[in-house]
Amino acid sequence: MSQAAVDALRRGEVIALATETLFGLSIDPEHPGAVARLLAMKGRSPEKGLILLVPDLARLEPLILPPSPVARDLMARFWPGPLTLALPARLHLPSHLTGGTGFIAARVSPAPQVMALMALWQRPLVSTSANRSGQPTPARAEEVRALWPDEALLVIDGSIRSDGLPSTLLRVEGERVTLLRAGAIPAEALQVRLS
Repeated sequence: MSQAAVDALRRGEVIALATETLFGLSIDPEHPGAVARLLAMKGRSPEKGLILLVPDLARLEPLILPPSPVARDLMARFWPGPLTLALPARLHLPSHLTGGTGFIAARVSPAPQVMALMALWQRPLVSTSANRSGQPTPARAEEVRALWPDEALLVIDGSIRSDGLPSTLLRVEGERVTLLRAGAIPAEALQVRLS
């Protein structure tokens, strides 16, 4: 299934797979047709930016400014895992990824389906919840298929966490850490001072 997913991504198609937190929709962030299709499917504003899944820090570094010691510590302790970090982005990144904020949000996922896909894909991958904006997120592959019956969507079977919490989202700029979204990792477990 992973090779079929890679082939679909290269064609600019949208795929759905279970991450460590929620079922997500994924695309190749460098394929402009795929970005437009994904935003239209979800009814999502491009100003919100998009989260990237990356195979490892080495694949993220070309997209971000050198991470601070605080950011590196969080990566070392929580990646792979349900912690998304919004980090200062390099200037060349398209606004649909940053939402015009100057930050790029990314994480390394430990989900088996994601890890298998990343072993073949070896590049960043957009990941956003598999729902229409403002609606509940499907918990099972069958629910994803039912939600998008008219879309040519490759859905990879898998399971997600039972609590249905999204990844915890932090913005890290130098030593300053801001909680943007509470999620699967409780704030007290982060062991950082939040602003």
